[in-house]
Amino acid sequence: MDIEVLKKLIHAFGPSSKEDAVKKIIKQSVKKNQIATLEEDKFGNLVAHIKGNGPKLMIAAHMDQIGVMVTDIDKNGFLRLGEVGGIRKSFLVGQKLVFENGVEGFVYYEDKDSPWEVKEQKIEKFFVDIGVKNKNEAKKLVDIGTQGIYKPSFYKSGDRVIAPALDDRIGCLVGIEIINSVNPKKLAYDLYVVFTVQEEVGVKGAKVSSYEITPDCGIAIDVTDAGDMPETAPVALSLGKGTAIKVMDRGMISSKEVKEKLISTAEKNKIQYQLEVITAGTTDAYAMQITKSGVQTGALSIPTRYIHTPGETIDLNDVKNTIKLIKKFVER
Repeated sequence: MDIEVLKKLIHAFGPSSKEDAVKKIIKQSVKKNQIATLEEDKFGNLVAHIKGNGPKLMIAAHMDQIGVMVTDIDKNGFLRLGEVGGIRKSFLVGQKLVFENGVEGFVYYEDKDSPWEVKEQKIEKFFVDIGVKNKNEAKKLVDIGTQGIYKPSFYKSGDRVIAPALDDRIGCLVGIEIINSVNPKKLAYDLYVVFTVQEEVGVKGAKVSSYEITPDCGIAIDVTDAGDMPETAPVALSLGKGTAIKVMDRGMISSKEVKEKLISTAEKNKIQYQLEVITAGTTDAYAMQITKSGVQTGALSIPTRYIHTPGETIDLNDVKNTIKLIKKFVER
């Protein structure tokens, strides 16, 4: 598993509809001699196809991350924001944002009453200071519609990684590892690994790519909430205890056949796994499952703490188990 590639993916600017920098890193990281094609579709998804004998299997990981968009600039040069994806607003105050042209800013909240007791966290009450004196100066740096993300950072402590955008750059790394390591001669499927766009704003890329590919089977690779923090919601997932085989989330119930085959493959090969049942959030698997006449679909998730914050945290052993399980699943 290439940690340097993961660092590059984390530092790439890539909110929904702005995934080009991420796409470039993936293209550079994929070994071209292993695949038959590596193409972009009209919507912007990056599709790797490894020809095999068998039904079509589509593996999807999304390239985009949550972000913000400038909606207004006031007379003093402060920026107002809109959400691009599911921003957890309680984490915004005090954060550094970086915009697509490299301009940075500090986020604060209207504190007429008390800045420390923000009860109604309305996105329109947040503002960004980019260090200018007025609106004209600000407009020379950013404009309405400019997108921003949490300023990238990467910290590794043993097997743990803390970084923004692990949702779902870690899934992209899994996809890269599969393409580079799978043996085409052993494939039990005609394999498509799709790096999708705009997942955070409605699983849009997966809808387009799965309609075009029409897979017989689909597996999404994404993150999921870990429940091993103090006084958190009751979620039976922990960091370091294996890849999570999805049973259900808010958007879909995994196909019985895919779920059971993932479980049996993990047990046969002694790959550590957990079962995932969550009632919030969904993945590209939702879009694949309801394509055309329907697709047998499941998902593998990497347990993650603090999803959609600047400090998403994973255990690399769970990532390794995810890669192992997919390889055993796709090879004869």
